[in-house]
Amino acid sequence: MTPVFDHPAAALLHMAATIPDGEALAFPSAGGRRSFAQWANEAGRLAGALGALGLGKGEPVALLAENRLEWPVVQLACALGGFLFVPLNTHYRAEDLAYAVAAAGARALLLSERFRSNAYLETVRSIRSRLPSLAHVVCLDGARDGALGYADLIAGAIAPTSHEPFADVTGPAALLYTSGTTGLPKGALLSHRGMMMCARGTAGRLAIRRGDRWTSLIPLFHCAGCILNILGCVQTGATYVGLPGFAAEELFAMIARERCTAISAVPTHYLAMLDHPARGRYDLSSLRAGTCGGADANPDVLRRCAEEFPMPGLAQVYGQTESSTLITAAAHDDPDRFATAGPPLPGYEMRIIDVATGAQCPTGAIGEVQGRGAMVMLGYHDNADATAETITPDGWLRTGDLGLVTARGRLVISGGRLKDMIIRGGENIYPVEIENLLQQHPAVAAVAVFGEPDEYYGEVVAAAVRLAAPVTAAELVAFVAERIARFKVPARFYAVEALPTTPSGKVRKVELRAMAKRGELPELHM
Repeated sequence: MTPVFDHPAAALLHMAATIPDGEALAFPSAGGRRSFAQWANEAGRLAGALGALGLGKGEPVALLAENRLEWPVVQLACALGGFLFVPLNTHYRAEDLAYAVAAAGARALLLSERFRSNAYLETVRSIRSRLPSLAHVVCLDGARDGALGYADLIAGAIAPTSHEPFADVTGPAALLYTSGTTGLPKGALLSHRGMMMCARGTAGRLAIRRGDRWTSLIPLFHCAGCILNILGCVQTGATYVGLPGFAAEELFAMIARERCTAISAVPTHYLAMLDHPARGRYDLSSLRAGTCGGADANPDVLRRCAEEFPMPGLAQVYGQTESSTLITAAAHDDPDRFATAGPPLPGYEMRIIDVATGAQCPTGAIGEVQGRGAMVMLGYHDNADATAETITPDGWLRTGDLGLVTARGRLVISGGRLKDMIIRGGENIYPVEIENLLQQHPAVAAVAVFGEPDEYYGEVVAAAVRLAAPVTAAELVAFVAERIARFKVPARFYAVEALPTTPSGKVRKVELRAMAKRGELPELHM
């Protein structure tokens, strides 16, 4: 029986000792693979090299790279060396990057030279004068332009012999910046214990075990990538199979070739895969389980994925960065796993709070989802006011998401974001209800519902739709009006070629509202 670990480095060293030749990391598109022993050895040498550069315990080490073999090595090197791990969004450009690196106070930055059209090393050179704390830049692709080379750095380096940092599992271990759908991103400080608990609990719900091969379409800089997937694999002895970015057919080929057994993705990924004409050409029968998280996790889409891939153990999950990834997760065999996000993970508490009164809601009533436990962040980095607004004095995380709990104790994300709730003439309208309904229309490929200002009602309902077939606004109005109260029917429909999203797949409704206000969204004809 595998011991329970509260520290990722302890888990990695255990796997390296017990299954040294077991494949831990596979990035087949780049030809890179590591066994558990190789992963531990390389991470240890990198930790030693960073220490030799003068980095001390708790100092921030940032990482800016696409999903590649060195990514989880850097992550575990930070754990072994006791450094604060700061993964950065691969979509960052000069201003975003300068803000995040400076705000984190990063002492070292490891990066790819470039990814797609984003020249990271060149960008860092251009902003270096604005980063007074940054002492070292290490390029994963080799020494160039003043940056140290990754391979040169670890050649001959010695792993730290002291495992003193293993004792500190409740202090700051990682600093993850939020997606930033509005305003500047905030940095959530997470502990090893919280991250490990989340990954372990989710792996248990999916029945991930040694021999499983877990892939993901979620960037590793996102909490679901570096926590759920990487720390889930290192605790179970499973293999993480990585892909640099999402390309549906490339993913199908990799699943078929690598015989992946589990996958993590967001609703937009699953929709793209379901609709892809090449899916039937690949053998995806090795898939057994998976996760899908997000307010737009349509139960019908999840059911189709489970049946058509096939992937019988696909389960809905719920959480956010501030909760070390997840608060709840449905089990792979729960009959409610498509319609609900399951019960709280082991060691977690959950409650639904009435946003008007602050009282706990009864079963079936919609309110704000709140969670409590070791998974709750320690706070926002250097932002006490935002921390106080988000975490109650008795430790409850205010998620800002609206949901309800069923009689079986399962969470249903039924209203979207609290800030996205539409109040039309005093009536509360939850966008997700309308989105799920419109998604059932055969002409609608994707939809986002949001509020628009109105002089009479205060707000009215608007819907941006990506169409799969020609349809009029009148037809969509009629479809919706037959099924829900008239006040919930969208007053306007906009036709879009794509919905604006964050890198983690969340729809940026604030951007849709701004575009509508500027007259940049074409209305769908009646």
